Amino acid sequence: MSKVKHNEAPEPSEERRSQDRAVQLSNHRAEFKFPGVPVYQLKVRDLSEKGAGVVVKAGSNFLTLIAIGQELNMKLLSPAESASPFGQYLSRVQHISELAGGRFKGHLVVGMSMLKKINSY
Repeated sequence: MSKVKHNEAPEPSEERRSQDRAVQLSNHRAEFKFPGVPVYQLKVRDLSEKGAGVVVKAGSNFLTLIAIGQELNMKLLSPAESASPFGQYLSRVQHISELAGGRFKGHLVVGMSMLKKINSY
């Protein structure tokens, strides 16, 4: 695993998943907080009980704040009618992959492994 300098985005990696994920999501978000920068609230592209794919614009400063293998607190925001996971999770960046087509062409997906639920909101 290579170190990422604070001011440069990591290289995208191949997408890998350990279990099937729901991909028909509406209005699901992941929230990340870092010291000294605005809160990042990003679209969740796919979701399972153990992980989430978070959509990020290719040039986003968010990519300079994360690295593969890094553990972060992630708050999942789901619509009230959704049966999807929600709340605060200790999570790990598993991969950063390019999205080649579809609605999010030109974006990246950050694969987050949800290690432990911290609490609900």
